[in-house]
Amino acid sequence: MILKTLKMKQILQIALVVSTISLVGCATPLIAPDIIANVKKVESPYLQNASLVQVAIDPKINNREKIDIKVKDSLELALKNSNLFGTDTQRPYKITAEVLVASQAAVSFGNFEGKLGIKYTVFNDKGTQIFQDTINTVAGSDLNPLSPAVARHTRSRARNIAINVNEFVEKLETVLRKGGFKRQVQQYKNQP
Repeated sequence: MILKTLKMKQILQIALVVSTISLVGCATPLIAPDIIANVKKVESPYLQNASLVQVAIDPKINNREKIDIKVKDSLELALKNSNLFGTDTQRPYKITAEVLVASQAAVSFGNFEGKLGIKYTVFNDKGTQIFQDTINTVAGSDLNPLSPAVARHTRSRARNIAINVNEFVEKLETVLRKGGFKRQVQQYKNQP
């Protein structure tokens, strides 16, 4: 009887370890709205046009965590928070984000630091490319090292995406501001 109980405990422990490992590997990165909230917000949109975001990921990258979807969600939220674009969906500016690098430690006793590289391209409403940049970031989790590994792994990926997206939006704001787009909006508003 004691042997059966001991074997059952061992089987249960093994099952728990296996399920924990599979959860760590399958954890999807949530977005980090607390970091995205730090993006610079302009008082009024530089453009009347809305923005349309498209994300692709290098097929060599394991996308089991749906990184492309989280980049898209994060980028759309950052653009909304920044107030760079208006609401004219008839003539949207197209923003493509191509995930080129997305590596992260599979196991860590620390912060699951990872690398993320995204190539951003912005096209105006006529399809002309107005900006392109590749942004590479390295980030890890900001959670307590004693937090569960799944939570630290997920937070690390989300932080890296948010930091990368915020850097892009900051650069895009500079391009739009210096490119005279704000003046174009004012002229557009003043037309009868």
